Amino acid sequence: MDDDHYCLAEVALFRDLSRREMSAMAAAAPMRTVSAGQVVYDPGRPVSVLFIVKTGRFRLYRVLADGRTVTTAVPGPGAVFGEMDLLGMRMGGTWAEALEAGDLCLMSRADVRGMLLSDPRIATRIAEQLGARIAELEQRLTDVVGKSVVERTAHTLCALTGEAAAGHEPEPVRLTHGQLAGLVGATRERTTTALGELADRGLVSLHRGKVRIRDRNRLAAVADGADRRATG
Repeated sequence: MDDDHYCLAEVALFRDLSRREMSAMAAAAPMRTVSAGQVVYDPGRPVSVLFIVKTGRFRLYRVLADGRTVTTAVPGPGAVFGEMDLLGMRMGGTWAEALEAGDLCLMSRADVRGMLLSDPRIATRIAEQLGARIAELEQRLTDVVGKSVVERTAHTLCALTGEAAAGHEPEPVRLTHGQLAGLVGATRERTTTALGELADRGLVSLHRGKVRIRDRNRLAAVADGADRRATG
């Protein structure tokens, strides 16, 4: 099948399906390519749609009364999000923007009802994803209350890079300081200061529009509060 249209192949939600079943479902999910920084969901113009992430990472966030933003999730390849009451998914006042260029597959309410909810295998995977999303949100709330900006910055960078193959550097995080600040839950100034501290310690190096991870193990230790334990 033409990979340009075979949108669902890598999505865990559909991993129990046969190729024939997946082909039928893929036909109902047109693919949309988006650029970095592009808003893909505006709560001021709500629409009932399920987004399935094929490539790229997306930021779900809310805007506070004082203009600050709070990130609620960062769905990546294989994740789903959107306004879809049939699945118990509601965006409400949540915005969604692309952190990097990527591809999304879209499903309408009718397709979700007729193709997803009718298959118990997919319904089970949806429940798993929603449970993971709640756990992620709880962890973010805990981090905002209990971790310093440096620790949250280190944690965010680790989460965005993942593990690298032996002998290779992790892929750089291609975000501006402002975008990273939105994920960390701090001002741009405080996030820039935290990045400078991590760079001074040789854990990262800073470049225009991206951050390179130099020592992921030590960066992960900072994210887990190693500094506080050492001075406690």
